[in-house]
Amino acid sequence: MKAFFDLKDPKGGVVFIFGGKNGQISSIPFEIGAEGKLSLKEQVPAVEDVYLGLPLSMLGLRMLEFPFAGMEKIRHALPFELEGMVLKRLDEIVWDVVPVGGDEGSRKVLAVYTEKKALGGIIAALREASMEPSVVTSIELSGILEGGGADISEALIATPPSGLEESAALAGAELSRPKPAINLRVGELQYAKPREEFGRRMKTAFVLAALLLLAFSIKSAIGIYFLNREAMAIEGQIRTSIRKMMPGRGAGNMEVSLMELEGSLAELRREKAGFGGLSPLDSLKKLSLHKAGGVVIRDISMNSGGMILKGEAHALSDVEAEKNAVSQDFRQVNVLETNQSGNTVLFTLSVK
Repeated sequence: MKAFFDLKDPKGGVVFIFGGKNGQISSIPFEIGAEGKLSLKEQVPAVEDVYLGLPLSMLGLRMLEFPFAGMEKIRHALPFELEGMVLKRLDEIVWDVVPVGGDEGSRKVLAVYTEKKALGGIIAALREASMEPSVVTSIELSGILEGGGADISEALIATPPSGLEESAALAGAELSRPKPAINLRVGELQYAKPREEFGRRMKTAFVLAALLLLAFSIKSAIGIYFLNREAMAIEGQIRTSIRKMMPGRGAGNMEVSLMELEGSLAELRREKAGFGGLSPLDSLKKLSLHKAGGVVIRDISMNSGGMILKGEAHALSDVEAEKNAVSQDFRQVNVLETNQSGNTVLFTLSVK
């Protein structure tokens, strides 16, 4: 079953439960108290996935037009456009963007944002009740976008859906989408449950490996009878744990079990490599030591492949100087993009 928390205002709303007997839908009112506690009028059954829908009153909207059509490029340029257009600082909001028009050479988009602190409080209340949402969207907004009207601006100021049946239908449609219309669980509020579960698995695997190596060392080094029996008992317990965690493993002797576990750990380390990345402090230190004049770095993003630097410069020559300065400590620095905005050059550097 799935649950959709349709928030009518920051204090509460209705949660729709989908997937009961014969696919029926049930609705349960809920409130979020001043102390940040979720209060439900009825008990909610166990659900596999949870969505949170925000009302239009909690969203900020900006219609923008770009002279290019690529959505990935638009997402990179969006922070520069939003800065100065919203009352909050960019680090106080989370945002998403959805296309609403344009042609092959340009794109018209709707930028949607909300206050990070308020949304974080609501997510924390649902998490404490074991109902943490994996997606934060808005059925009012998705209903308007789904309508496909010629003038979305007029639709946005129209009265949003208020009927329970209409809201339930929109919530069900949003849950059935391959991808939600918008998702504001980004940045610091990104849904991290799968990553946390992976971390717990890694921790358990390394603890088991340490115990297995300890038991093997005790058995090999000490031939005293009672210690041998102790080691055999530990081996049996660890092999049982390995069989539960990795079916089909740990059935042979200690040496074979150790080789099997080492092979599994190697696979886990390769998976873990995808979550690793640069040393942030070391990289930031290097960037601060080699910086060209006339350049302001506005954004630094890091991943396992390297860094993306976004900033402003007085001229293209300043961008080239920044590239050369950064190249002193990094093996591959490329200028991905430059745009002239008045007397300022906006640029993006790729650093590996």
